[in-house]
Amino acid sequence: MTKDDRYGATDDDYGDDLDGYDSETASPNTDATDSATTEPESAADSLPFIFARRTVKADREAVPVYVQDETAAEIGDLERELSQTFDGDKVMALDVREALIRAGLENSDDVQRVMKEWGYGRR
Repeated sequence: MTKDDRYGATDDDYGDDLDGYDSETASPNTDATDSATTEPESAADSLPFIFARRTVKADREAVPVYVQDETAAEIGDLERELSQTFDGDKVMALDVREALIRAGLENSDDVQRVMKEWGYGRR
């Protein structure tokens, strides 16, 4: 497997779905309190992230992360599991990794627990 295959540079075609998307059918902002002053959402604004982007790397900042061998293996296992869970979708490695980071940010107690297991807080 090449680096491009793994990170989806040549395999992420979700953004291509936007090409045929009619912005007229996008869900406009229908909040009655300010509907006269707001613009309707664009097609890209109303689509989930994987469909609105042009490539898997679009709208992302590179944040290199070095992981232990065991962690790398577990990430690979999770990628395969999610590929089966979302059978009709191409599960991109970058999406899985960002989802792992988002989940960690939403569950900082778990991050703290792991860091304590690694020895943080013992000084």
